[in-house]
Amino acid sequence: MSEDTDKRVVHGIPWALGADEEALKRSVAQESGIPLASIEEVRTLKVSLDARRRDIPRRIVQAEVYLKGEPVPAKDMPKPRRGTMKKLVAGEAPIVVGTGPAGLWAALRFVEEGQPCIILDRGAGLEKRHRDVVGLRRRGRLDPESNLCFGEGGAGTYSDGKLYTRKRHGWVRRVYEDMVAFGAQERILVDAHPHVGTNRLIGVMDNLRAFLLDSGCELRFGTRVDGLCMQGTKVTGVRLESGEELYGSSVILACGHSARDTYQWLHTLGVNMTPKGFAVGARVEHPQSLVNSIQYGAWCDNPHLEAATYAVKAQVGKRGIYSFCMCPGGFVIPTPTELGHLNVNGMSSSNRGSDFANSALVVTVTPEDYYLESPGDLDHHGPLKGLFFQRELEKRAFEAGGGDYSAPAQRLTDFLEGKSGTLPERTSYRPGLAPTNLKELLPQRLHDPLGRALGRFEQKMRGFLTEESILIGFETTTSSPVRLVRNEQLMAPGFDNLYPCGEGAGYAGGIVSSAIDGIRCAESALSHP
Repeated sequence: MSEDTDKRVVHGIPWALGADEEALKRSVAQESGIPLASIEEVRTLKVSLDARRRDIPRRIVQAEVYLKGEPVPAKDMPKPRRGTMKKLVAGEAPIVVGTGPAGLWAALRFVEEGQPCIILDRGAGLEKRHRDVVGLRRRGRLDPESNLCFGEGGAGTYSDGKLYTRKRHGWVRRVYEDMVAFGAQERILVDAHPHVGTNRLIGVMDNLRAFLLDSGCELRFGTRVDGLCMQGTKVTGVRLESGEELYGSSVILACGHSARDTYQWLHTLGVNMTPKGFAVGARVEHPQSLVNSIQYGAWCDNPHLEAATYAVKAQVGKRGIYSFCMCPGGFVIPTPTELGHLNVNGMSSSNRGSDFANSALVVTVTPEDYYLESPGDLDHHGPLKGLFFQRELEKRAFEAGGGDYSAPAQRLTDFLEGKSGTLPERTSYRPGLAPTNLKELLPQRLHDPLGRALGRFEQKMRGFLTEESILIGFETTTSSPVRLVRNEQLMAPGFDNLYPCGEGAGYAGGIVSSAIDGIRCAESALSHP
């Protein structure tokens, strides 16, 4: 254990699984040398799980220690930030396109300054969106405008709600606090790898929407933006699919990585964009009990241990192969936005209580890889060639699955042998699985390094490569394959007051980094009225 120079924050405190707060206080006393009788209160700042030892797993805590006789400050719960609100005036308020994390946190930053905004989303509000999601998973019926990617909350609403980020920025804590203020679990403020869960995220979105409406914002769902209103090089508003034009002081464009038609018309308008690398692969699903056994060993049945996670990576030639968006106790879900296409992703509820664990296993690709039969055959699409590369893989997956949004899949062991074989009777994926040799659908430049990496993953996690695990195709939207160029003011050059924002624009990857980019774009818009 070490102590900060102010002698209040202590690190490295062991805390036994299932132990109470009094046990933590005793551990602080033992590790720090502070007499137990002198400790008034211990407040946890960060909690992580140490399951790497041969001894029983335990929590490791960073905490603030307050001594008897010292004033103990009140513990304030985060509250939504709102300035003195102006009245929303058409033509003068900012317009936010998209209600994913980037768009919502841009809106929250405007509200913090007392500026209501107009918020648009092509998808449905949560109630209808949920019915549409159920329709896809249970009945194989896709609504291209309201699905697991489009609609209130964006793709993040139906996810594990993972908030962990490698981004080192003061606003990371701000985003966590905002989430708690709108109903997320308070523990995300201290967990080393915080997550919310789909079921809790839906409640957060309900509260966030109510707050924005109460702040004078206008929210419109089922409202697709199909163009920009321009005066010279200045963007003055947006044109809707209905033909209606909305005018505003700025446009925050946070439409997500799956809004491919949006990037096509932006390209036609002359908005500068470049292709960027991303990663492609499949979802691997294991029984959660197997992952628990691999990660926790003899303690895998301890009731105080959460569903185990993992992370694996390997380098095969120039290719990086790695696990991505691991969902312990989760579900594999269909996430297409276009008819005749299929791609998949993962999600978990807050308790991570499913019998299955899943993760993307993906291979890095660069713009040089964006071709089908021979290098250059998609170059006529310019910077959008990565979108058409994604689309082709999704068409293959849809057709191989039988055309009803069943997903092509094979056992991990069969993937190595290049045969389709049979599939386990149980899976978390709905509508269902179709036995397929995925190597016949994936280009060799992708399936060969993925296959070679599997042996290395088995060396790191004995039991990973098993007949019980299945690959489900395909994971195609790990991030956007295109980046919209921005200048120092975060505007699109030649399109003043247009702020490409978030993951879809190529500037974020996940809930927190997208939210931070939304805040940045809103701040720039406030500074350049």
